[in-house]
Amino acid sequence: MRTTLLGILLLATFAAANTCTEAVFKLSKKSMDITKGEAYHDSSYFMENYYKENPWSHKLYYTNGKLDSLVMDPMEEGDSLRVTHYYWNADETKLSGKGSEIIILQETLGDTVILNQKSYSDGEFDDFYMVKMTDSYISAQNDVYHSFEEIFFSHDTLFEKNVYDYGSENPRPEIIFTVGDSTNDLKCYEYRMEDDKPELYETIEIINTDNGYMLKYLKESSNGYYLREFFYVNNESTTAIQKFRAPIKISPKARYFDLLGRYKFTR
Repeated sequence: MRTTLLGILLLATFAAANTCTEAVFKLSKKSMDITKGEAYHDSSYFMENYYKENPWSHKLYYTNGKLDSLVMDPMEEGDSLRVTHYYWNADETKLSGKGSEIIILQETLGDTVILNQKSYSDGEFDDFYMVKMTDSYISAQNDVYHSFEEIFFSHDTLFEKNVYDYGSENPRPEIIFTVGDSTNDLKCYEYRMEDDKPELYETIEIINTDNGYMLKYLKESSNGYYLREFFYVNNESTTAIQKFRAPIKISPKARYFDLLGRYKFTR
């Protein structure tokens, strides 16, 4: 394992600074830290195409620069919209007790933003995250699912270190790293360790749009592909423009995929 890590660090040493890796780091903040005047995460589209097409989408709404609600559309006949409401620096009295709701308590210590995030489903406590963020580092700890995550730059390569069964006698580590394309500043590649060897997992690309840019992830295999597209919009203000009622029926996709279209649970 030590030899493998040394090889990764050597690869990182020769990687060039890359706009793509910086965009991936920004996406990793999951719309929880927005700077006024910068492009913000407006919506997402996902297509899982293994033997059959399985699309869904997200739309994000903001109030005063804070994430206000996220609407997940399963894009399947008979499935209703799934709405998650976010309450900043509030307590449980703010909850409606219906659908998916998240309370976020924010504080700042020096250059570090700390977010204590509690999730509720129909008024019942679901899980708890503690997130710490700076301009170049993110950590997230989940005490319910016993996981710990770190995201940081080293020699211009973006590393993600996950530990499952965190705090147990047999923790399970996972290492992911994203390296910029040496000839294209708008392209980068995500690698994951498989049998102690780095394997290409996804190709990532920035595509400029009329009012911002799209961050495109593509994972391909002989069985099909998984496409993730994150749309960022340039705007001075981020204001909620529509409110939704929490639907009665909940799509299974909302249960198993997070904001970035990744599986919520461990391997």
